[in-house]
Amino acid sequence: MHRGNVTCSWEPGDSTTTSYTLQVQRTPRNGSPKTFTCTTPDTNCTVGLGRSTVTIIFCITITAHSGSRNISSLPRCQPGRTEVILPPAILNSVKAVHGSSQCLNVIWSRILSVFPVADSEIEDGKLNSQIEFTVQGQLDVQVRNVTVKGYRVLVCLFRPDTSYIVRLRHRYQGPASPWSPWSNALQGRTGEDAPSAAPVFWRQVKHTNRDGCRLITLLWKPLSHFLANGRVLFYNVTCWTENAQVLSDHGSCRDLQSSSTSCSLFLPAERCSCALTASTSAGTSPPARMLLPGASEIEPPSPGQIAARPLDDSRIEVSWTAPVKQPVSGFVVEWFAVREENSSILCWEKLNTSCTTLVITEGLKPMERYAVSVKVLYGEQDVGKNRTLQIYTRQGTPSAGPDVKVLRISGSSVELSWSAVPVELLRGFLRNYSLYYTTRNQPARSVFVPGHAHRYTLENLSPGNYDIFMRVNTDAGTGEAGTQAIVHISSEEISIFMYVVLPLMLTSLALVLMACLAQSKIVKQKLCQDVPDPSNSSLSRWNPKTNLESMKHPVVPEKPEIKYSEVIFLGELQNSDPDQDPSYQRVQTYSSTLKSPLPVGISEEMLTKSSTKTKTTSVKDLSTCPSIYSSILFPQHPPPPSNRSQPTDWQPGSVSISNGVTEPPSSHLTPADEQKSLSLCPKQHQSPFSFLNFGSEVASPKHPFTQSSFISPLSLQPNTLTHPDDSFPASFSSFLPSVFVDISYCPVECGPYISSD
Repeated sequence: MHRGNVTCSWEPGDSTTTSYTLQVQRTPRNGSPKTFTCTTPDTNCTVGLGRSTVTIIFCITITAHSGSRNISSLPRCQPGRTEVILPPAILNSVKAVHGSSQCLNVIWSRILSVFPVADSEIEDGKLNSQIEFTVQGQLDVQVRNVTVKGYRVLVCLFRPDTSYIVRLRHRYQGPASPWSPWSNALQGRTGEDAPSAAPVFWRQVKHTNRDGCRLITLLWKPLSHFLANGRVLFYNVTCWTENAQVLSDHGSCRDLQSSSTSCSLFLPAERCSCALTASTSAGTSPPARMLLPGASEIEPPSPGQIAARPLDDSRIEVSWTAPVKQPVSGFVVEWFAVREENSSILCWEKLNTSCTTLVITEGLKPMERYAVSVKVLYGEQDVGKNRTLQIYTRQGTPSAGPDVKVLRISGSSVELSWSAVPVELLRGFLRNYSLYYTTRNQPARSVFVPGHAHRYTLENLSPGNYDIFMRVNTDAGTGEAGTQAIVHISSEEISIFMYVVLPLMLTSLALVLMACLAQSKIVKQKLCQDVPDPSNSSLSRWNPKTNLESMKHPVVPEKPEIKYSEVIFLGELQNSDPDQDPSYQRVQTYSSTLKSPLPVGISEEMLTKSSTKTKTTSVKDLSTCPSIYSSILFPQHPPPPSNRSQPTDWQPGSVSISNGVTEPPSSHLTPADEQKSLSLCPKQHQSPFSFLNFGSEVASPKHPFTQSSFISPLSLQPNTLTHPDDSFPASFSSFLPSVFVDISYCPVECGPYISSD
């Protein structure tokens, strides 16, 4: 030490050494040497030198004592300036340099009497110097070599707009000299600079109008102090269309302060771009750009898979897989607290393509549900579809239960309803409900209700007062009970239900069944109407004058009075061709009871009168309804009277009527004619007269049998049910000639047009 002492340290000798002696010999330029000693069992010792200067040459020797032996080291002789420890420097100020945000100007001084280095030596660079600095508030200490050629040192090792704690130290000439102690510490702050990076930029589409106009929320991360290089004064947002037209409507994105991290504006349906910059007092950051596709563009695919797991109460690890064979440029992870009553803040993180895992730490709390989604960035910020899941860091029991309401009490049943518990109060994933109902004289009972249900009916409750409440079950357990409902079930209500309501219900059910059965009969009556009585038909008075009059008939004995079914008779055929005139058909209904046999002869006048009457009573054209035709058949020769039980072989004949003249039959019925006559409802243009088998029922695809009757000049007899393929029954052999009327099925619509004449 200058004008102080000499302190030496050494390595020990062998194990037999008991003590050491330090000898320092001072040799001044003009004078005799003087020796200073110090004995110690340790490996260091300090010898006082008085007011000796560092310009004197010093020789140092250490002697080890071991019993009767003494061993000395070689002398170490050199000027004191080489060995001297300089006193600490004095820091006067640390200031920022204007225009140089990475530099500080350090000013120091010394006391010449204790600092044995001349100014000329300092200017010549005889000092080695180091600066120690650390960012204020941090523990990381950095030491760097600096060149000192005066008492003002320019150090450019710092970050912009950062406060540092600085100290300085020196040594003389080089590594052979020891370092001086550190100077006093001073704090200094560098100047601001323009931000060195653009803010991290993102967007969220709130909603889209029918015309494609979109409300967009622009989001950005505040620049870190390391990147901002100063205090951000404001942000600036500029948007333009694909045609480079700058949008004038900035919405809330105008005059953004330094604390702003989002803004909203409307963008047209076409593709748009937006840019964001941050500005400090020293300049503006590079722009961050965001490309927004058109409203009608199809979104690229979402990530292949997404998974999340809680690490602890404040951390969630999210992982995903990137789409295969897609130009992926990055990923965006979004998360927010799922709430119903209060809105939550959207948190997000933008990552590069090398990251497929993220540990979320921002804004997480236990027993709160979070929705986590991952989106893929393609090319120049094209955004794909998101894939979302919900998760808790830790589930808890619900803090509230559903409020139970009574909808209806019916006898021994109670219908209940409730509203879903807000997700903030669930504090876990709802699995099911526990519905409790208790009464004084019975043990408490409970039932499990599915989590998606909002109504439930308790049945078969005995009379009494019931306390009803519900609890919510999550993975963590059962939560608190909700609002309790009190229900009174009286014995009167149960008896009323059993003795009044239940019989009424059963009676109503019986009436409904009877109505259904009655309705089925009505339907059958509508579809299959009664056959009219042919006694009221004009054919009952028909007395032909031509060939029929010349025919001789045997006397037929009188028959007992028989009532017959109705016959539907179609009016006379008009002179026009039926195939060309679909409106020729007229329907008349005749009903009577024949009390005497009909005469054999049918006069032309009666036929004409019947035709005229048919025309007169026709009220509407039934061309739209399938026609019903009658076949009038006469035998060639009247058979002799016979017993009805005895079969008679004879050939039936037929008579055709044209313009009121009855003609004899021309041929017998052939099987083909018989087959043709079996059509149930012939087409509209079919001839109104068709030949049928005597006594045969007419079958149809819909109705296997229809009712038929015979009209005979002697008497009318109802035939029996026979199949069309059966032969002519013998019971009708004595009642010929006869008229066979085929009553076929007619739709219900024909009903109003049937005359009662």
